[in-house]
Amino acid sequence: MNARFPAATVCLGVLLLTLASGCRRAQIIRRPNLLFGDPGIHVGQIKMPRALAFSPDGTRMYLLDRTHRVQVFDPEGNYLHGWETPDGDLGNPRSLDVAPDGSVYVADTHNSQIIVYSPEGEILRQWGTRGTQPGQFAAVIGIRLAPDGSIWTSEYGDYCDRIQKFDSAARPLLSSGQFGRKPGDLNRPQGLALGPNGRLYVADSVNHRIQIFDAAGQRVGGWGTPDGGGEPGELRYPYDLDIDSQGRVYVAEFGNSRISVFTAEGEFLQAWGGPGREPGEFDHPWGVTIAPNGEVYVADTMNYRIQRFDPLPARVAAR
Repeated sequence: MNARFPAATVCLGVLLLTLASGCRRAQIIRRPNLLFGDPGIHVGQIKMPRALAFSPDGTRMYLLDRTHRVQVFDPEGNYLHGWETPDGDLGNPRSLDVAPDGSVYVADTHNSQIIVYSPEGEILRQWGTRGTQPGQFAAVIGIRLAPDGSIWTSEYGDYCDRIQKFDSAARPLLSSGQFGRKPGDLNRPQGLALGPNGRLYVADSVNHRIQIFDAAGQRVGGWGTPDGGGEPGELRYPYDLDIDSQGRVYVAEFGNSRISVFTAEGEFLQAWGGPGREPGEFDHPWGVTIAPNGEVYVADTMNYRIQRFDPLPARVAAR
């Protein structure tokens, strides 16, 4: 069911008081301007949404959920069409991205492959086999396309937690990272986003941090701590991230059930949400994406729904 909310109510002056580390703290609740999702496994219904991506013109939103399929909606949450993805013994696709020509790249996680579809769902090409050699995948969980046509992926499993970069013909260019906790190490890297100067931002989920790599795969920065936390500016199981036109980094925190926003260098700006089922609250959000018009869409995973929020103002003071 779709629920729309007046734009004037998008940012309420409501504070949700919670307990964290023995202290009382305030957390902002922003009211969505759209909420949609009928729980279920039938056409147009949603079961545990995982990842979202938009067509370049913003008219189509591609959605992955727990049902081995890609579903396509318009920006208002109206179902357009969809298709099934290959079955997998251990799970299903966890990430997708859309190329400038509209083709849809899907990280088919436990089948250890990338599948490229036409906008209508026809398979155009696919590559990848299970393994730990360059060009192979353990469980490929993230994908992001760069403006130059190169393709970044993230994966975990078999102690082969790493990122890889491919050229536009799917030839491996580099591999970076290893399982661990040190700077540059990775522990279940998930969401990927490309920011200023072509830098790759990685949601290093079990290390509770964001790491930044340059185009050559060298770590150049990051923030968060391997032990995580729930205070404003801390992270707990960041699963996905995206970057807006201002260069601000939006992080979907699975563990804290909120969206946190940072500058490109990791300075904390704002967080909203918190555990719950009311509009503006989340239950373990898995995905976040910025639409071409700047609106923020969140895969509110365990609430089986999508929430849409107005863009943040151009200027948001650090807190």
